[in-house]
This record gives sequence, C-alpha cells and structure tokens, in this order.
Amino acid sequence: MIRFAFLLPLLAASAPAAAATQGYTITRFDSIRVDAPVRVFVTTGMGVTAKGDGDRDALDRVDMQVSGNLLVIRMKPRRPEEKGGGGPVTLRLSTDDLRRATLTGGGSLTIDKMRGQRGDIMLGGGGDISIGAVALDQVSVLLSGAGRVTLAGKAGRADMRVSGPGVLTADALVSRDARLVNEGTGSISATASATADVSAFGSGDVLVQGKAACTVKHNGAGRVLCGGEER
Repeated sequence: MIRFAFLLPLLAASAPAAAATQGYTITRFDSIRVDAPVRVFVTTGMGVTAKGDGDRDALDRVDMQVSGNLLVIRMKPRRPEEKGGGGPVTLRLSTDDLRRATLTGGGSLTIDKMRGQRGDIMLGGGGDISIGAVALDQVSVLLSGAGRVTLAGKAGRADMRVSGPGVLTADALVSRDARLVNEGTGSISATASATADVSAFGSGDVLVQGKAACTVKHNGAGRVLCGGEER
C-alpha cells in the first residue's frame, strides 16, 4: 500500500491532459490568418463566435487578435513548467462574411463558403485549406508551400498560382475565365467554361477541364492538358 501511494503522484504527472472546451472573445472579422498548427473551421453567415476543443494547456496558449478586420491566430510559447507539446487543438469560428484566408505552417483551415466580389486564398507550408462553396466574381489563390488547397463552387474569374510542391485541386470550382500559373513541382486542376490562360514553367502538371478556349505557354517538364488536348 505504501509503495502504491508513492506511485500515485508519478502516475498523475504522466497522465495525458484531459480534453477541454474554451471560449474566446473576438470582434468582427472578414479576413483570417492562421500561424499555428491547429485545425480551424469557419462558418459564415452568422454572428461572431470562437470556441476551442482540445488539450487544456494548448487551449490556454491559443492567441487570437483582431486588428482592423483581420483575425490572426497564433500559439503563445510554452511556459517553462509545461512538459511536452500539448495535444491537438480544434477551433470553431463563425462570422458573417470572409474575404481573405491565409494559412502558414502545418495546420488546416476549413471554410464553409466564400461569397461576394472577391476572395483571396494563400497557403504557405504543409497545411491544408478547403472551401466548400465558392460564389465569387473573382477568386485569387497562391500556393507556395507543400500543402493542399481544395475548392468547389463558381467564380467569374479564377487566378491561381503554384510555386512549390503543393497541390491545388479546383476541378470542382467552375470559373468562366481562368488564369493558371505553375512554376513549381506541384499540380493544378481546374475547370473553365470560356477562356483558360495557362503558363507552365516547372515540372508540375496543369489540368483544365471544360470547354474553354486555351492559351498555353509551356516551358517546363510537366504535363499540360487543356481543352481536351495535351499541349
């Protein structure tokens, strides 16, 4: 019994931290930048809310700051007495509208929809951005890391650029006019109904579905398929 009592503090210290839920107070935002290795889900068309689920110590280190209309999410440094890296964190946010989304590092950002005149999406690092329903006059996508961007919906014009090993999957996004630039080892797949202007300078592939009239500049090692033909 004495030996067992001696072990109790050690077992408590080594036990994983219990899952917790925490709310955060933020003001209205229409742009978001995630600089932390967390999972973020954004629901639009609602009032502003912010809630986190996960490891208690990690939730306490989540830092959300709104400057202007830009919400920036970071992780505060661990305190000296904290051991380990903490468990995973999932953040669930809501706001009335979202116009710009940026993700750096290895987290993920899932957005239910982006609507309006223009939307800007930027991914650097190995994370993932997914937007379920795009309804924009113009959408701009810049993928410079090793991650993945996945888009669905409709756009009048789509400007997309891949400059690294990442994957841009937008064949479920139907745009009238598309301008696609691949200067990396990654790939782009998209759908255009009227025109497609393709520039391929790297070793990655570009695939354009639909019946768009294609203009292609191909000076790389990758494959370009547009208008049903390999260019």
